[in-house]
Amino acid sequence: MGKFIFDPLTGEPTILATERAKRPEETAKAGTMSVTDHVCYFCKGNEHLTPPATYKDQEDWHVRVIKNKYPIVEDHEVIIHSPDHDKDLEDLDHEQVVRVIRAYLNRANFYGSQEKEVFIFNNRGKKAGASLVHPHSQIIALKGFPGILQSEKEWSIRYYDEKNTCYWCDEISEVLAGKDRVILETSHFVVFVPKACRWSYEIRITPKTHRPSLVFIDETEINNFAGVLQKVVQAYGNAFNYPDRNFWIHTERFDPFHWHVGFLPHLKVFGAIELGAGIWVSDKATPEDAAKLLRENI
Repeated sequence: MGKFIFDPLTGEPTILATERAKRPEETAKAGTMSVTDHVCYFCKGNEHLTPPATYKDQEDWHVRVIKNKYPIVEDHEVIIHSPDHDKDLEDLDHEQVVRVIRAYLNRANFYGSQEKEVFIFNNRGKKAGASLVHPHSQIIALKGFPGILQSEKEWSIRYYDEKNTCYWCDEISEVLAGKDRVILETSHFVVFVPKACRWSYEIRITPKTHRPSLVFIDETEINNFAGVLQKVVQAYGNAFNYPDRNFWIHTERFDPFHWHVGFLPHLKVFGAIELGAGIWVSDKATPEDAAKLLRENI
């Protein structure tokens, strides 16, 4: 289990989690490694090789959640997207993606009942930090998150105190007024490239309805969100031949926060300017050009 340490100069958090070095690793991507080549811990029939399920949608499961055998923190779970070893989000049918989102909600509600915040994330491919091929997401829960999540939380409070409105509500109003950074607009979500994107082709998905947490969305929004997730990963796939990628969900239990999703494809290697100076260089396209390309590929 990991231990937090904080840089005394910058206050930046690091988790020491050396046990994770023992994780099994696969180098192939989903769809390129047959289940006969190795034993997959996440495939149906191998449940005895993993910790017991903390959630499954039914006994003959479509989605299964287990404790991570190599946790970063104490509350760290794996959400197995489906029994199918080779199908990622873009390959699953719509109802299966809905099941995955319901698993997100179940676990966020579970930890929320313990007054914990959650960070839900998905890694696809080795460059994105995935060690196992079988498609899955992860969730970690803490009493409070340092780093970016804490900064966003504090910023949302300051912004509300100064302007009596929500930063993310204002952001999507600005984005929709200009349209040139919009990739997709649905009845419930806006998908766009942030003005100050840190990586080229970084995407943000923001719900139109102000809610601090993902757990408050209704069935209509769940269905809409499932469709949006699939369209985004398909757009990356069409534009860049299914690159390694990450997405994460920023969600808090209380106002004035506004939950949202970040997406990024791994199209470059970070250099000293990013890692040493903390200055992000988005060098492949302007936000407007990136949005245009992804619109054309959605």
